[in-house]
Amino acid sequence: MRNLAIQPKLVAIFQQYGTVTEVGDHLVVHTDSAVYQARRSVSCLLEPMVGDKVLLVTDTEGGDYVLAVLERTADQISTLNLPGDTQINAQAGRLSLSARDGIGMSSAREIAMQSGSLKVDALKGEVTVHDLSLVGEAWRSCVDRVKSVGKTFDSILERCHQRVSRSYRVVDEMDQVKAGQIDYQADSSLQLHAKYTLMTADELVKVDGEQIHLG
Repeated sequence: MRNLAIQPKLVAIFQQYGTVTEVGDHLVVHTDSAVYQARRSVSCLLEPMVGDKVLLVTDTEGGDYVLAVLERTADQISTLNLPGDTQINAQAGRLSLSARDGIGMSSAREIAMQSGSLKVDALKGEVTVHDLSLVGEAWRSCVDRVKSVGKTFDSILERCHQRVSRSYRVVDEMDQVKAGQIDYQADSSLQLHAKYTLMTADELVKVDGEQIHLG
């Protein structure tokens, strides 16, 4: 009876050190034995650059891969290049990112953040947004000084309550108020002054005081 079992094909694998001399679709790696055109393995997250000393694996079938970057000069930028969608999970504990000179994030489409609590602590902040929408249930702020510059300001509120020590307002053109009822009260004095003053009423105009001076 013939033995029909398929004999496994053995592939010899070799590892050696090399230096990257060219980067592109393939990495040109010079070793002591030969020059190889290798591909970066998926596990090699650091993007190889010219001059890097790398660990190269080759086999007898022509598969040449750079497994890891072993040495690099300090003045070169390190880039983690990941193909396709990437997800980093910390199943237990916290995930922290830190850098001495700064952290930058950029995306051609969207940057989304979701959390139970958001905290931002910085000495100085600057935000530039072309179109901003904010939806929330409560807004609380505590600042020493607020300054805003804009062209138009529209607000629709059910109730507005303000309490200030001093209030100054300068209107260059028209100041118009339309209300169902207006009540002004001053503890000391109330002064109205204009070049022309007109008071009209549909039914009653009443002026009451201990002294009334006209003219």
